[in-house]
Amino acid sequence: MNKIGVFGGTFNPVHRGHEITALEFYDKFCLDRLLVIPSGIPPHKQDDTKVSPYARLEMCELCFGKYKNRNIQVSDIEIKKEGVSYTFDTLSELVKIYPKDHIYFLAGSDMFLSIECWHRYEELLSMCVFAAAFRQNGTAEKNEAETLRKNLTERGYRIEFLENAAFEISSTKLREKMRSGDFEGAGKYISPEVLNYIKERKIYVLQ
Repeated sequence: MNKIGVFGGTFNPVHRGHEITALEFYDKFCLDRLLVIPSGIPPHKQDDTKVSPYARLEMCELCFGKYKNRNIQVSDIEIKKEGVSYTFDTLSELVKIYPKDHIYFLAGSDMFLSIECWHRYEELLSMCVFAAAFRQNGTAEKNEAETLRKNLTERGYRIEFLENAAFEISSTKLREKMRSGDFEGAGKYISPEVLNYIKERKIYVLQ
């Protein structure tokens, strides 16, 4: 029986925070495989960047493809679907693909704090070990998350925290940097492979 990690997100663009978090997720839970899954049409975000889903997929492949010593795969399972990408639907499909394995799902702590608003969240939690990664340094969010974890654990769900070093930069701020032409500043937070891809295709440059 293997441990299958699932790390989803818009990855617009994928940056070192995603990269570091994915590796810490892989190592902490001794995963046998990690699936990085760029979202198709996320239910919680409006994409005004007009970046092709397949460009986000390719950026993820460039970012994670260099880790040959780990079994990390970038999946198009959500991108190839039509309509809104609900995590419940994705995990339901993965349970069918890996029926004998344990699934670990990773989300940011901000998303974890809204879990009770997710589509069919109770069924979702019953299908996986839900791991939350913190995006901010500070105790307020962690205290709130700990209270929620205690509540969900008492209801029989397995919730884990990834005690990662918070990476306080967002994809939104990185897009702003690149739109203003500050690729050197953005390059501090984006792997060279991904940054070159963005620059060559002028993905975030204002038209």
